[in-house]
Amino acid sequence: MCLSLRKVNPEDVDLLYEWANDAAVRQNAFHTEPIPYENHVKWFTKTLADKSVYHYILCAGETPVGQIRLNVADGEALIDYSIDARYRGKGYGCRLLELVKKQIVIGKISDVIKLTGQVKYENRASARAFEKCGFTKKELEEYIQYECDI
Repeated sequence: MCLSLRKVNPEDVDLLYEWANDAAVRQNAFHTEPIPYENHVKWFTKTLADKSVYHYILCAGETPVGQIRLNVADGEALIDYSIDARYRGKGYGCRLLELVKKQIVIGKISDVIKLTGQVKYENRASARAFEKCGFTKKELEEYIQYECDI
């Protein structure tokens, strides 16, 4: 199956809302409460217009299977990603991270010299994805931080 990244567009608002409110996504998030739709729409509109945010949908063929967002400041991109519940456990997390690294290397995402992911200790699937993709692990008090220099 051919995997690709496409930029998030305005039509993705409901898909991203559904994924953001998935029970496992909320459990693994740093803010675990459900997200009201009105708040999501405001956040989504703001994020879509923000030039320091790179947001992509991972597609297997034409099927959306996950999302990744990079919030960039001073050369460091903070990663937020999730995989659709129907596609978890199939290696898409690592593939998603590898594809976004490739986007940076080939210049489609500029000004990023470091990728950083923050993972709750309980989120073993995400931790495995970062580790498999060669990110350096730093155990902090409240979460694990994964870093990769580009």
